[in-house]
Amino acid sequence: MVTRPLMTVLAAALLSACAVGPDYRAAQPAPVELQGARQAPGVFAAQSPEAAWWRQFEDPVLDRLVADALLANPDLRIALTRVQAARAVFVERRLDPWPHVGAGGEQVRARQPSAGAGGARATTEEYSLGFDAAWELDLFGRLRRGAEAARADLQAEEAGLEDAQVSVAAEVARNYFLLRGAQKRIAVAAQTLENLRQTQRLTETRHELGAGSELDVQSSRARLKAIEADIPLLQSAETRARHRLAVLLGLRPGALDALLAPRPAPAYARALPLGDTRELLRQRPDVRAAERRLHAATARIGVAAADLFPRISIRGFAGFVSGEASGLVAGRNEAWSLAPSITWAAFDLGSVRARLRATEATADGVAVQYEQAVLAALEDAENALTDYARRQERLRIVAEQAAAARRAESLAQVAYREGAVDFLTLLDAQRSLLAADDALADAEASVNVAAVAVYKALGGAGTARDQGLAALPAG
Repeated sequence: MVTRPLMTVLAAALLSACAVGPDYRAAQPAPVELQGARQAPGVFAAQSPEAAWWRQFEDPVLDRLVADALLANPDLRIALTRVQAARAVFVERRLDPWPHVGAGGEQVRARQPSAGAGGARATTEEYSLGFDAAWELDLFGRLRRGAEAARADLQAEEAGLEDAQVSVAAEVARNYFLLRGAQKRIAVAAQTLENLRQTQRLTETRHELGAGSELDVQSSRARLKAIEADIPLLQSAETRARHRLAVLLGLRPGALDALLAPRPAPAYARALPLGDTRELLRQRPDVRAAERRLHAATARIGVAAADLFPRISIRGFAGFVSGEASGLVAGRNEAWSLAPSITWAAFDLGSVRARLRATEATADGVAVQYEQAVLAALEDAENALTDYARRQERLRIVAEQAAAARRAESLAQVAYREGAVDFLTLLDAQRSLLAADDALADAEASVNVAAVAVYKALGGAGTARDQGLAALPAG
C-alpha cells in the first residue's frame, strides 16, 4: 500500500536537483590603480602595513585605546548581535529542505448526531500519541534559494561587523590625535603666554623708566589677553576629544582623563606603507558587504520564481490512536498515515508574477548600490591618499616657517632690549612665532589624522577581523 507514495517521494527527490532563478556569479573587480599613490613618490611605501595598523604610530596609549574599543564599543556589540541573528536565520533556512519531525499527543472530545435512527446525539473521545512529520519536496529550489540568500545575508553581516571594526579603530585613532593636537596647541599657547608676560613686565619697566610709551604697554597687554582668550577654546576641543574617546570605549565621559594626560605624539615621519592597493575592492569590507547583499537579492529572485510552480509536500504520522486513554500504547492501537499534497497558485499567477517583478527590481537596485559602493571606495581612497601627501607637504613648509619665526623673534627680543627696534616690531615677531608654532602643532596632528584616514579608506589593512568574530558560536 505504501509502495506508490514511496515511489512518488523517490521521483520527487530525483527531480529536486534543479533550482529556478538566476545563478549568481560574483563580480571579479579589476585591479585598482590609485593615482594618489603614484603622484607622491617617497610619501608612500609598497610594503604591507601591520594588520593592527595603529601600532605603527608606536604609541602604547593609542594601542590600548584601540584594543579596548574593539572589545567594548557599543556599535561593535550591536553589529555582533546582527551577525548572530543572521547566523541563526541561516541555520534555520539550511534545515528547511529536510523533514521536520515533532512529537505530541492529543485528546479530542466531541458530541455529534448518531448515525442511527432517531438522530440521538452521542459523545465520542479519541486519544492520539506519536510523531508527526512534514516534508516539502524542494522540486524547484525555493528552499535552497532561501538558504542561499540567508548565507549571503550572514556573510554581508560579517563584512558589516568588520567594517564597523575598521570605523571604530579609525575613529579612536582620529580622536586620539585630535586630542594630542589640542594638548600641544594648549602647551604652545601657555608657553607663548609666559613669554608675553615677560615682555609685558619689560614694557612696563621701560615705560616707568621713560624709555617706552603707554602704547607699548597697552599693545602688549592686548596681545596677552588675546592669547588668554584662545586657550579656553582649545581646552574645550581637548575635553570633547577626551569624552568622545571614553564613549567609543563604552565608558562614561571623563573615565579616561588620567590615561589621556598630555604626552608627545609626533607626526608620522616615515613613508606610509600601503601594501597592494590593487586589491582595494577586496580589502574594503563595505564593498564586500554590498556584493554579498547583491548575492542575497539575486537568490531571492529564485525564491519568488519558484512560486510559479507547484509545491509538493508530504505529511505523516506514526504512533497510537484509541478511543480510550487506558491502554493507548497497546500494540492494537498502533497507527500510521502518509499524506502527500500538492498546492499551486494556478489561478493567481498574476500576483506571483508581480511579486517576481518586484523582487527583480529590488535586485537591480541592490546591483546599483554595489556599483555605488565601488565608486565611493575609489573616491575615498584617492582623496585620502592625496590629502595625506598634501598634509605632509604642508608640515614640511610649516616646520620651516616655525624655525624662521623662532629665529626672527629671538633677534627681535635682543634688538628691542638694545633699543634698536620699537615694540611693534617685537610684537609682530612674537605674533608670527605664535601663529607658526600653533600651525606646526596643528599640522603634526593633521598628518596623523590623515594617515588614519588612509588606512580606513584601504579597508583597515585587515583590522583584527578574527578578534571580533571569535565570540560567535560555530554554525
